This record gives sequence, C-alpha cells and structure tokens, in this order.
Amino acid sequence: MLKESFLLIMRNLTQRKLRSALTTLGVIIGIAAIVAMVSATQGVSTYITNELEKLQGDRIIITPARARLGDLTPVTANLTERDVDEVSRISGVDVAYGQIELTYILEFEGEASRLSIVGISPSAYQRLDTLGMEAGRYLKDTDLFSAVIGYSVAHDTFKNEVGLRKRLFIKGTEFQVVGIHKKAGGAFSQADLSVYVPKDAMRETFNLDKYSVGSIIVGVKKEADINEVADRIEDALRRLHRVPKGEEDFTVVTPEYVRSIVGQITGLLSVLLGGVAGISLVVGTIGITNIMYVTVSERTREIGVMKAIGATNRDILSLFIIESGFISLLGGVIGILLGLGLGEGILYLAHIALGTIQMPRGAATIQLVQPHIVIMPELIVGVIVLSFLVGVFAGLFPARKASNLDPIVALRYE
Repeated sequence: MLKESFLLIMRNLTQRKLRSALTTLGVIIGIAAIVAMVSATQGVSTYITNELEKLQGDRIIITPARARLGDLTPVTANLTERDVDEVSRISGVDVAYGQIELTYILEFEGEASRLSIVGISPSAYQRLDTLGMEAGRYLKDTDLFSAVIGYSVAHDTFKNEVGLRKRLFIKGTEFQVVGIHKKAGGAFSQADLSVYVPKDAMRETFNLDKYSVGSIIVGVKKEADINEVADRIEDALRRLHRVPKGEEDFTVVTPEYVRSIVGQITGLLSVLLGGVAGISLVVGTIGITNIMYVTVSERTREIGVMKAIGATNRDILSLFIIESGFISLLGGVIGILLGLGLGEGILYLAHIALGTIQMPRGAATIQLVQPHIVIMPELIVGVIVLSFLVGVFAGLFPARKASNLDPIVALRYE
C-alpha cells in the first residue's frame, strides 16, 4: 500500500508541476528564513565569542562597573591597589595587576591622533602578554617615561613610522619608544592602536589618584580552575567592599561570562528573527491547506473509484496526509539548502558593508574578518521534522474530508 501511495503522490505532483511548486513556495520561504537567520546568528555568536576569548585568553578581568545585560544604569566605584593586593593573595591566582586606560591625544612630529593610553605594571604585564614584540623590549619596572606602542601606532597612524627611541608626547609629557608590539589583529582588540606606559608615569601625567585603577587583570595558574578562582575573587572583593551578594560594585569577567552574555544576545536575536520567519511558515501552512482542499475537490471521482475497489477511509486519509507531508517536506529540504546559502550571503554582505572600521583622527583602520554560518545538525533535523509536521497538519482537515466522501456520490461527481 505504501508503494502504491507513493506512486500516486508522485503522479499527482508531476501532473500539476506549477501548482506543486507554488504550494511548496510558502514552506520554502519560511524554512529558508528560519535556517538563514538562526545559522547566521549562530555564526556571528561563534565569531564574537572566539574573538573575545582570543583577546581575553585565560585571564580574568575585574571592572568597576556592574555590566549586566539590560542594565542601563550600572553602579560604578573605584577599584584600588588594595583590591589588587587582595586578589593577588587568592589561591589559584598567578599574577594580578591594576591597569588604567584613557583615550587621549598622542602627538608625534607635529601630528596628533586620539589613541588608547594604557597604564600598566611592567613586569606583571610582560608575564601575561601573549603578543610578543616586533622590535625593542618590554617596559621595565625601573622605566618611567618610556612607552611600548601597538603595531598600527608604529606603522599606520602617522605619516612617518614611529620607530624605537622616537619621542611621543602625551598631554605635553615626553615619552620615548622602547618597544613595538607584534600585530594583534581581530575585531575587538585595541592592542594595535594602544600606547603602553608605566602606571606611575600615567598617574603623574594625568594627575590621577595614585591608589585607583581602572581594572584589574588576573592571570590564573595553569592547574587552577578559572571559574573557581573567579568565585573566590568575588567572595574576597565582596568582603573587602562590604557588599552583599547580588549588589556587587564590580564585575568579574571570565571567558564563561563572555560566552553567556554573547549567548543571551544572540539567543534573543534568534528568537525574534525566527519568530518573524515563522510567520512565513504559517502562511505556507495555510497555502498547503487551501491547495489540498482544491486537490480533494478535483480528485473526488478518483476517490470514489478507489473506495469502490476496496480502499478504506483510513487508506484515503493516510494517502492525503502523506501527500501533504511530502509536499511540505520537499519544500523544507529546498528551504534548508536555500537558507544556508542565504545565511552565508547575509554575512558576506554585512562584511562588505561593515568590514572596515575607520578609527578617528587619522588612526589606522581595523579590518574585520568575515564570520561564516554555523551548520547545526540539530537545526537541520529539527527543521526537516518541522516541515513534515507542518504538511501533516495542513493536510489533516482536507484528508478527513476526502476520507469521509460517500463513494456513490463521489463517482457521480463531475
């Protein structure tokens, strides 16, 4: 019976090619939209997460703001060297140092560019740095008005390249270049456009409080679990700041934290965009239902013949449900292939439009790498099942109508 049903379905589809194509069109559009949006969103999520984790590495970053998703009024408070000392003593912490970062105008040979000026603890910074040096050396704890510059600051920001022993001016204070970092690249790294100076020199230049820091960078021992260390840091800083759990005036950022935030954002986008795409699928379902009602009317006499030669109501019901499900399944398969191509196309066009970020005041540009779609097996399987169920649901009522036809009345139908 199954073989005969399949042959009847194929005959009906091939005899009405245009109608079959138009019937599947709604499902194709709906499935393609869902696959494109979800796969592209997941691709962007994976790209952002990888870039941020590459930037952060196996470090923990402590900031003085409660950076929670949807929190538009973050609570801010200064972190201090006392916090740095407290964190340094925690089990599992290899090294910790306070960092100060400001955006300010850097002057070189009569030109000026607004760049990131970063005050660091030289020896601790060197232990955690993963970039390495293209030329020169790292800062030393004995340095004061010396600077290490990013790759783009050295090669792309000014008309003339900034080499070793060249003089830079920050707020009228002269700094001598002692080192140039290798190129970092990446969408979110500002290392290429940063100037690193000793923390004490930065405080003196900008007249900053000598105990405050903008953030704390923490290196974790290889044998330690980074999330357990992060929990210990939170407990220690809560005691030191005398704040209850849930009301912290600081944020402990780990790779897991980054993944969760990115996951929340892209998950929300997937739901919203998937919901919009789902509307197309509903329209496709209605289209299949209408076409199946028309098909039942056109094949009324054929149904009468089938019943006359022994087909039961259940046989007729199954035939039309399977036919409706097959039409929708076919549309789903085409929609998946179209959706994957569409998703990749969306990311390509987005990369063309946003692939280059021009930094202010003549600084170098940042080239973004094109993200690619993520093909998730669970999405493909889920969409195939969904498309078949959509067809089954759409054909259920027309199939019931067909199965309940009186064979005598059906044979007389013209």
